Amino acid sequence: MLTFVEQAGFFAWELFKFMTLFYVVWAPGFLISGLIICRYRRTTWNTVVGQPSVGPKGLVRAVGLGIVGSIGRKASINATLDLLKGGVPSSHALAFLIASRNMTIHFWSIFALSLGAEFATGQVLGALLMIAIVTLGIRSVDVEFLETPADEKPRGNLAMQLPAIPSWRSLLFSFKGWQAVLRFTGREIVRFAPSLVVGILLGGFIFAAGLQTWWRQFADLFGHAALLSDLTNSIVAPFLSSIASLSPVGNLPVIHALFKTDGLSYAGIISFCLASSIHPKDMKVYSKAFGRKKALALIGTLYVAAVLGGLGSTWIYAALGFRPSLPPVKLASKPVRALFEYSGF
Repeated sequence: MLTFVEQAGFFAWELFKFMTLFYVVWAPGFLISGLIICRYRRTTWNTVVGQPSVGPKGLVRAVGLGIVGSIGRKASINATLDLLKGGVPSSHALAFLIASRNMTIHFWSIFALSLGAEFATGQVLGALLMIAIVTLGIRSVDVEFLETPADEKPRGNLAMQLPAIPSWRSLLFSFKGWQAVLRFTGREIVRFAPSLVVGILLGGFIFAAGLQTWWRQFADLFGHAALLSDLTNSIVAPFLSSIASLSPVGNLPVIHALFKTDGLSYAGIISFCLASSIHPKDMKVYSKAFGRKKALALIGTLYVAAVLGGLGSTWIYAALGFRPSLPPVKLASKPVRALFEYSGF
C-alpha cells in the first residue's frame, strides 16, 4: 500500500509539472483569450439579453457568449441563471452553459496542452453536438425557468465583471485595457486552481493504478477502438465525471491519466468532459430553477447528450479516416517513461 501511495505521489508531481511548467503554451492562450473576452464579452452579453431571439440566430449568439464566458463552475451557472432571469429561452441559456464549460478559448489551450489539439478540437465538436441534442430535448420535454433559486443569487452580472471597451485600440493601447486582461486571467486561474489540484492528485492515483495487473485486465475488458468499447466508455464516463465532481479544467489531468492508462477510450474522455454540466451542485440548481420533475428530465437529457456527443465526435473523426491516439505515457521525466516501459506499457 505504501508503494502505491508513493507511486501516486510521484505521478501527481509529474502531472503537476506537466500541467504548470508548460506556461509557454497556455500563457499565450490565456493572453489571447483575455484580449478577445475583454473586447467582446460585454457587447455579446448585451446582445443576447437585450435582443433575445428564439431562433437559430439567438442560439448562435448564446454559444458565442459561452465561448467568451468563464470556465469556473459557479461563475458559469450564475451567468446561466442571469440569462434565464433576463428572459433568454432555456435552450439558449443551457447552450451558453455547455459552451462556457467546453468551448472557451483558454480551456481549449489547456486541453490542447494536456492531450493535443486534435483532442481539444474533438471536444468542441462534441460540445456542438451536445448543444444541438439538448436544444431539441428541452423543447420536447418543455423545460421552462421558474425562478432564481434563493441561495444561488448571482454575485454580479458576468458581463459587469469586465469594463466596457469600445474598440481594439482602446484595449491594446490603454492601461485600463491591459489591467482588465490581467484581472480576467487572475480571476479565472483562482476559479479553477483548487479543482485542478484535486484533479492532479486523482490523476496521480490513476497512473499508479495503471501499473497494477487488475487495472490492465479492466482496461482490456471491452477491447480497444471498437464500437462496444466506445459505447460502453461513453455511457460510463458521464457517471464517473459526476462522481469526480470537478470543474472542466480539473477534469483534464484525470482524463489525461485515464486515456494514457487505457482506462477510457477517446469517446469516453470526450463524454467525461461534456458531463461537467451535470455536476452535483449544478443538479441542485436545476431542481430549484426548473422544478424537480423538469430538472430530472433535463439531467437525463444532458446525460444522453454527453454520451452522444462523445460518440458523435469519434464518428466524425472516423469518417475522415482518423482516430486521436497517444503513446501510453509521455510525461515530464525519463524515469516515468522508463518505469512504464519496464512495466510493459
